Amino acid sequence: MVEQELQDNDNQQLSKEIDQIDFKTLAEDAPVMLWLTNSTGENIFSNSIYKNFIGRENVEKMGGKAWFLALHPDDQQFCLNTFSDAFQTHKAFDMEYRLKRRDGEYRYILDRGEPYINKNGIFSGFIGSSTDISERKTSEDDLQKSHQELMQYNQEMSLINQLNSYLQVCRTLPETYPVISHYAEQIFPDWAGNLYLFNETKTLVESTTMWGEVRVKSEDIISPDDCWALRQGREHIAIEIENRLTCNHVHNDIDSYTCVPIIAQGEMLGMIHMEYIGHFGFETDEERQRYFQSRERLMKISADNLALSLVSLNLREALKHQSIRDPLTSLFNRRYMEESLQMEVSKTARSGEGLGIVMADIDHFKKFNDSYGHDAGDTVLVAFAKLLKNTFRDSDIICRYGGEEFIIIMPGIELELVAERANELCIMVKELELFYDDKLLPNVTASFGVSHLSDNINDATELIKLADVALYKAKKAGRDQVVLFEPSVAEEAGIK
Repeated sequence: MVEQELQDNDNQQLSKEIDQIDFKTLAEDAPVMLWLTNSTGENIFSNSIYKNFIGRENVEKMGGKAWFLALHPDDQQFCLNTFSDAFQTHKAFDMEYRLKRRDGEYRYILDRGEPYINKNGIFSGFIGSSTDISERKTSEDDLQKSHQELMQYNQEMSLINQLNSYLQVCRTLPETYPVISHYAEQIFPDWAGNLYLFNETKTLVESTTMWGEVRVKSEDIISPDDCWALRQGREHIAIEIENRLTCNHVHNDIDSYTCVPIIAQGEMLGMIHMEYIGHFGFETDEERQRYFQSRERLMKISADNLALSLVSLNLREALKHQSIRDPLTSLFNRRYMEESLQMEVSKTARSGEGLGIVMADIDHFKKFNDSYGHDAGDTVLVAFAKLLKNTFRDSDIICRYGGEEFIIIMPGIELELVAERANELCIMVKELELFYDDKLLPNVTASFGVSHLSDNINDATELIKLADVALYKAKKAGRDQVVLFEPSVAEEAGIK
């Protein structure tokens, strides 16, 4: 009996030793990284693949500290906190971190730890596995970046659509400038830029509006030959500081910049000049290149959309110019004068300010045409219109009423100043030097009638009638003079 018990004990001991040998062999040669800690968190076992990952020489030299020293510095505290919580709660845990491989490359690792309870029911440490998930992590990061880029692209396209919507309802080109600046700052938050448009003669491009936190390092007025984009008719990319072609219109200390031409229907309208002022910390050259390529595509899209809007606006302005401007003198026509006068009368009624009307007529113009021809007469009309534009204020509305008659609407002014301006003009007309076919034409004179909005006269039609009667009296009195309306003038015109 005793011998049988001893034999059974020997068999049990042998079975345990065999089990331990089989476990160590299995764990040592397992195809995944396995590790074991004691109850205080000290690493007491790492299998071969784990040691090979970190480097056997590091494990032999530093022992249990090898894992901690191989951690990425930014992940060390996170791992310590996770371990601390796990050893306090004795609960299983998962954590991701970066671990330096023996070749020096940091790889993403997923750790899974399970608490180990001995046969007496006492917590003895953690047993766990470590898996290299770098490829999966890279795929997840790429997917996230793609999602973020898609969201950013959708937002940028939404902003461009909003810009187009506002540009379509702009009435004049200068009205578009603050709209363009407002949206350019949102579409390109890390860039400063200028919008350049050709002047009327197509000889220069001029800065019309700008955006960004700093002023761009480019001239305000440039020749088309000074910009590679305008020369080639396609974008000029100068992102790299070294080994690049630099436009002549930029300053020597300029950093990364791009010039994108604005072309619509084969016509060069101008260009967008953009300078990078951001401070992104690009982790790789590939990430940097990817960013700038996306900005270049967005600039091209913006330029194309802007070109279509500007062409449409130019067309609307041309049609509007034809409908409200006199083709010979480029002054406003009679239709525009009547609409504007009614509006100014309403404004004056609310503000209580003055409103003056000057009606001018070139003296003996029919006789001048008969003597020197209609082309010479047109020369006089153009010169007289230019004198009007140079004499009156920008806020005054200068119109060709018909033939050789002109009307000037002067908002926010007293009668005395209206009369003074008309008398100055009467003198300047006589001093005009007029040439036609390289020959000096005789001097001309003009007569002027002046009316002014008052309590008794508060209607647009009345203002025109009184100015017309005053003009008639000036002509009847010998021409070349200014006549102001008086109460008696209203009686002569049949206005009560």
